[in-house]
Amino acid sequence: MMTERPGPDIFLRNGGWCWFQDPRAIVHGNHLVIGGVEGNRAGAAVVGVYNLRERRQTGRAVLHPEFDHDDHNAPAFYARPDGRILAVYARHHGESCFRTRLTVSGDPLRWGPERQIATGDPVTYANLHELSDEGRLLNLFRGVRWNPTLLESADGGITWGRETHFIASTLEGRHRPYARFAGNGRNTLHVAFTDAHPRNFGNSLYYAAFRGGGFYRADGTRIKDLEREGPLRPDEAERVFAGSGRPGTEHGRSAPGSAWVSSVAFDAAGHPHIGYSLYISNTDHRYRLASWDGRRWRDREVAFAGRCLYDIESSYTGLIELDPLDPEHVVISTDVDPATGADRGGTHEIYRARVRPGDDVVTIGWEPVTYNTPIHTRNIRPLILNRNGYRVTLWQRGQYATYTDYRMDTIGLVEDTGR
Repeated sequence: MMTERPGPDIFLRNGGWCWFQDPRAIVHGNHLVIGGVEGNRAGAAVVGVYNLRERRQTGRAVLHPEFDHDDHNAPAFYARPDGRILAVYARHHGESCFRTRLTVSGDPLRWGPERQIATGDPVTYANLHELSDEGRLLNLFRGVRWNPTLLESADGGITWGRETHFIASTLEGRHRPYARFAGNGRNTLHVAFTDAHPRNFGNSLYYAAFRGGGFYRADGTRIKDLEREGPLRPDEAERVFAGSGRPGTEHGRSAPGSAWVSSVAFDAAGHPHIGYSLYISNTDHRYRLASWDGRRWRDREVAFAGRCLYDIESSYTGLIELDPLDPEHVVISTDVDPATGADRGGTHEIYRARVRPGDDVVTIGWEPVTYNTPIHTRNIRPLILNRNGYRVTLWQRGQYATYTDYRMDTIGLVEDTGR
């Protein structure tokens, strides 16, 4: 049985995030812990804490008081076995280091001193995933040659090893594959990634599982070993969607037919599901969902995503998000009718639906979560947490002009799942 509190609650005021770092929020006991970067003044990196049992904000802490108003700088979190929380954050390709802080005695509002973890290259986008069977905590980020890169820790993020080039671009010039990750916490990390930035190339979408130091296809076929054979290349991985392969043509426009990954999840059988966007034009994006059914990929269009958030980053959409425990539960942000693409006034609203393997854009019934939002206010970048008996659907609401010009609150719904 699931019960829902009517209407969205405010979890954190003035804290923006991008979507290529995770976890941006965690459920820790009965608390929701959320990170973000203020969109004004010096851009403080902040943490908000919300009591899920009592349905109220309990406080706000500052990780770094002057961290630039850039939503790429938002922290990622890891709940350590000893009850403390690790925060990892970095400036948007501005420094060759990560910054980390640990909570004091597990209190998410009390943080110990900041430490710096030096890297060989400028970095951005921390992604923290545990492989407990191997005794490793992974930090996956953009580093070596602007490519996905790996750091490993054997002590829960206190010390870190050397950088390892994780995914390599195969295109001429400096290109940056964009990756999203979902791990089971024990032995497998699901990875979905593109060839490059969609502004530069008509991206295809690729998948691999990472476990035991090696890369595998969805059917379990081994691809290669990372340490012995080097980083994974797109032409070695499993192609889920074929993009146009065309170069970008002008500043501020993505290459036609380019994919960009938004969300990765896996079902009870361990099968991966990938939510992503497809660029048709600045005024026409589509959301697609690729699901592995144990034998093949089922890739289909599931919704109209509407216009880009702004022209210079023309593949920025409101985003599609999959429930980490139930990937058929899908949440999207769009400024058009998700089923038809009809104009709805230009305001991004949140919708949700159950999307089964045989469903596509024609058969899905999208339920509005938000409606009648003022014209200059956006509801974007949904995130779903499902843990400790709570399913929390969060999103960013407010003014968003660019990734350095925004004022966004994190709001959402809390549902008691009974499990």
